[in-house]
Amino acid sequence: MNAKRSIVVACLAAFVFGMTAGADAEVSVDDAWKALPSYEYGQDMAPLFAINQAVIQAMATPETRAACAARLAKVLEDGSATLAAKQHVCLQLRQIGTPAEAPVLAKALLVSETSEMARKALAAIPGEESLAALRAALSQLQGMALAGVVNAVGRRGDAQSVSALKELADSKDATVADAAVRALGNIANEAAATLLLARATAKDAPASPTLAAALIRCAIASDNAAQKDAIYRKLSEAGQPAGARCAAFEALLTMQKEPVAAIVGQWLTADDPVRRRVAARHLDTLSDAQLDSLLDRMSSFDDATQTQLLQFSVERKGGEIVELALEMAGSKNEGMKRAGIRILGQTGDPAVIPLLIDALAGSELVVGAARDALLKLPRAEVGPALLAALADRPAARGPLIELLGRLKYYEAIDPLVEIAEQESAEIYEPALDGLRVICDPDTTDVPRLVKLLLRVPAGKHADEVEKTILVVCNKLPDDADHAELVLAALRSAPESQAPKYLPLLGRLGGAEARKRIDAGLASSDAAVREAAVRALCNWPSADVADQLLALAKEDENKTFKRWALRAFIRVVSLKSERPEAQTLALLQEAMRLAENDEDRQLVLERAGNVRTMEAVDWIAGYLDNPALTQAACRALVELAHHRFLRHPNMDRFRPLLKRIAAISKDPAVVERATRYEQGL
Repeated sequence: MNAKRSIVVACLAAFVFGMTAGADAEVSVDDAWKALPSYEYGQDMAPLFAINQAVIQAMATPETRAACAARLAKVLEDGSATLAAKQHVCLQLRQIGTPAEAPVLAKALLVSETSEMARKALAAIPGEESLAALRAALSQLQGMALAGVVNAVGRRGDAQSVSALKELADSKDATVADAAVRALGNIANEAAATLLLARATAKDAPASPTLAAALIRCAIASDNAAQKDAIYRKLSEAGQPAGARCAAFEALLTMQKEPVAAIVGQWLTADDPVRRRVAARHLDTLSDAQLDSLLDRMSSFDDATQTQLLQFSVERKGGEIVELALEMAGSKNEGMKRAGIRILGQTGDPAVIPLLIDALAGSELVVGAARDALLKLPRAEVGPALLAALADRPAARGPLIELLGRLKYYEAIDPLVEIAEQESAEIYEPALDGLRVICDPDTTDVPRLVKLLLRVPAGKHADEVEKTILVVCNKLPDDADHAELVLAALRSAPESQAPKYLPLLGRLGGAEARKRIDAGLASSDAAVREAAVRALCNWPSADVADQLLALAKEDENKTFKRWALRAFIRVVSLKSERPEAQTLALLQEAMRLAENDEDRQLVLERAGNVRTMEAVDWIAGYLDNPALTQAACRALVELAHHRFLRHPNMDRFRPLLKRIAAISKDPAVVERATRYEQGL
């Protein structure tokens, strides 16, 4: 995006958010008017906010509106006014401008720097004066500026521009030519329609999508039946854009003198697939006798037509169509198979459930159709059938579990727990996914999951079960004790099981869980203490920050020290009531403790949450460190995202952002740095 557009967007943002943003730095209206001509991007925006308010208030009466608009126009005429000021003026004139400002805007329209915003202001001002200025510019501009004016006169529906647009439609500049055709379609009078139809007829090639869309707009607007018919017949020809052909056939169908039902029957057997598709949309016009006649000729239709015909027949005839749907569901043609499966789901007949369950072992598209069909059938019949299939259809286990979850089928919990105990990740992961959906945070479901945790081996399997319990407990309200149900389930658990459950308690948090973890930290059992350290590092809030810092500094176990340090870096950067300066000091202490670049990078990235210029300056000091440069770039761009921090400090941010754009290896970071440097 160029600098001009950047300023425009920034000014628009100022207009939208001026009411709140300007509260911190109010400026009198007189001072704002004085400051406006010399305003430069990056300066205090308070004067712009004051002008915005003045514009809003001036809209109260025609007299105040005219006076305010005239005052804005004088700034636009001021040769010493900055580009930023002129663009802000144009933005305001879009809201308050009157025909009297058209001559000034017409001049600005011909200047490249202000052309875009002047054009938008003129397009928004009603009356012949603004329209005449736009029309005159059709012969004075080129390129994108000309295309913009062409679009504007088209949106204004200016009939007097038709002859100029005819010339521009043959421009060598493809953008301008395309815009001219689109504008003629927006004007959509008889002259424009005649020009566009002649253009489509004169070429052997199909109409472009733009020309086709313009012709359709003309046909819709036209009261000339012959012209409408000619346009639609042209667009219905083979080779024309598919969307246009569909629209043309739809229109022709309703314009025919014959009954629509009679035409639908003829078109369903046509060679043209688009004509057949349109006809299939009007099956509701058929009588039962006509529908039966078409069903008798099913084999003569293509797959898509058969599918639509059957689906409509199910809606009208219900169970009478089951035999045909079953035949389709057994087809080797996958499209036909999916259609048959979908239709079976609409029949409401539980007898088709086994066939649909068999289909769950098919291709992805067939599985999707079978899943949707099963969800439409009676839950009381589908649930037990899915549960029974879990044991003897392992190939379909994933879709079966997903369906049980969608049905919230509580009877599946015990079988899923049993499956989740198996050692293969391919087997236990889908089961855990199902349990996360089905289980509730209550005294029935949570104890079953806790028992599962105590039975599975430590490592990835246990971690996934922990996450499952966490997901279920997090269904409780935020202010509830998420560990309470787990602790109740652990009352009879022996101390030897502590290594298995302590990390989970750390994820859940709470006072009682903290006591258990503290006891584990003091244990002489190495396995228990390791689990307690993991639990502390899992803690969801900054309550344990001091304890983590102490471990990171003092523990004799180097692995524990690193775990604690990384956890400390995570929790101190979470949102809290702690002053930003204190958070930055804690992260700086973590940087001093870090013994490898990976941890130092983590510190810098987390410092991107400390929204102060002190944090910006500190992070910027690491841009020269090759091992930490990229992390510093990411953190600084994150800080630059916040306008309240960036805008008042652009003199310090701009050189940093330019440097980041030059040295970052991440295209997303480069793009963000460039946008923020331009003020977006």
